[in-house]
Amino acid sequence: MPDVSRTSVPRDWQEAFAALPPESPPADGWQALAAKLDARERNRWPLWMATAAVLALAVAVPWRLQGPGPEVDTPDPATAYMPAVVASADPLERLYAESAQLESLLAIARDERVSSATAALLADRFEDQLAAIDAALMQPGLSRETQLTLWQRRVESLRDFTGFESNRRWLAAHGTRYDAALVAVD
Repeated sequence: MPDVSRTSVPRDWQEAFAALPPESPPADGWQALAAKLDARERNRWPLWMATAAVLALAVAVPWRLQGPGPEVDTPDPATAYMPAVVASADPLERLYAESAQLESLLAIARDERVSSATAALLADRFEDQLAAIDAALMQPGLSRETQLTLWQRRVESLRDFTGFESNRRWLAAHGTRYDAALVAVD
């Protein structure tokens, strides 16, 4: 019968780890690791391509918006991406179309699952601003100039709101969130 009092108990962690038998790696360990790393690199290729395309657009769009020389007639940026039928319509029709496009983009960009208190407050402010403009647009007997002014304000507000939501979505995709400090300076 073995003597229990004779078995040595390690005094510290170093002795405990030294008493463990060495672990031998599997024979094809390096090949399996190399195959996994190659597979991960292949899976990252579309991500790198998408990142490069976004960066190219981020550089090319502002550069393009600087405008060519005076010899080239540049179209109105508000109508450049719209179909020719809408681009040739009167200004009020163009604003209707752009408003509808921005609302569609806003519906895609909004994600209520990721929000901070600051971002939720700012989104509510944008919604209140749009609701006030919509209430003004519903008033009967508005002149064409008033309608045009209100629709321009609505489109500008939708552009701002869509930009805010897009930035918030981009930040959430990168593991951060929109936490701006709200400060009123008198």
